[in-house]
Amino acid sequence: MYEKQYPYEGAILFSQMEETNSYGPLAEKVLEHAIFLFQKQKLMEKIDEALMARDKSLFLELSAQYNELLKKYGA
Repeated sequence: MYEKQYPYEGAILFSQMEETNSYGPLAEKVLEHAIFLFQKQKLMEKIDEALMARDKSLFLELSAQYNELLKKYGA
């Protein structure tokens, strides 16, 4: 009997829950930038270690990865 009195009650609740906000794109950009900075820092540390170890092949490989990272993020 309750269902007959309020047949669309659930639909109203679901449509209210799906509100859109403007923070999604901004949050995505902030996360992408944080990921970029983290990856950049880690690669720089590894490049420094390769230089200290005088490992030319590792240095060249890591430098290529670093350059690709900069291209990917437009830095």
